[in-house]
Amino acid sequence: MISLSIAICTRNREEDLKRCISSIAQSSPPASGLRAEVLIVDDGALTEEFLKQQKQILEPTGMGLRYHRKEQPGLWLSRVKTVEIARGDVILFLDDDVELPADYIQNLIRTYEEYPRAAGVGGVALGMRNSLFGTIRCLLSFQQSPFKGKLSLSGQSGSMYNWHKARKTFITEFFHGCNMSFRKEAVRGLKPVPWLQSYSVGEDLLLSRIALKSGPLYINPQLKLLHHESPSSRDNMEHVAYMRVMNHIHLLRDEQSGLIKYAALCWTTLYLMLRERPKKNNSAIKGYKKALKAMFSNEAAG
Repeated sequence: MISLSIAICTRNREEDLKRCISSIAQSSPPASGLRAEVLIVDDGALTEEFLKQQKQILEPTGMGLRYHRKEQPGLWLSRVKTVEIARGDVILFLDDDVELPADYIQNLIRTYEEYPRAAGVGGVALGMRNSLFGTIRCLLSFQQSPFKGKLSLSGQSGSMYNWHKARKTFITEFFHGCNMSFRKEAVRGLKPVPWLQSYSVGEDLLLSRIALKSGPLYINPQLKLLHHESPSSRDNMEHVAYMRVMNHIHLLRDEQSGLIKYAALCWTTLYLMLRERPKKNNSAIKGYKKALKAMFSNEAAG
């Protein structure tokens, strides 16, 4: 049977983490024969008492709990460290603010058994969906591809908002970071990336791209989880908007994309700016403008 490392990259969210670990325990029936561990990679400082309580929650399942506190913060660096120290054949990355249904782990292992060539398997976040009007708007602004397993022309992942409509497992070129897993061999040897600092938007797209070199990626729509999307105060709105565009520029450059994709990203960015004007979100607009100016300059080359 496949062994599993369930990795939770976290920072200062004890209540979210407690809820997530409780759902993991409920999703893994006792005496199932599954060799699994829960691996917490922390950018904060969880207490010994808290960790002891989580170990007790997991004890009936036979899962062990391992804890690693990082000195240098950042989500991509947490992914790098996870791949370095995880013991399982498969690494399941979960956000700390998700809840698993009772059949999640069973469905995940079965999917890998059904698709032995898979480099990774991902799932769906409940509640993540677009209306018909929202889908049309995202298609016209190049935030979404018309094909459910594809990135848009500008490299955006908006097609995941229609994944809930799928009835069968399908091939994809990207995962949603809150609900993605990889064979360890497919992502072994990850390195720090200079442009993935602080607000790490697009790190799940880069990780998916790396894994794709080893084999196909699949989305199983039965792998549903609840993503609470707890608020975060990592960065101000100007910086978030700026990095939202800049990181996609780096992804396009990493792919050696042609001019058409950059033009599409310009169009997407202009749309995002227009969307913020009625809300008078001047900080976000300033960030998008700054990214547009940098798009074809040396500032984006690092």
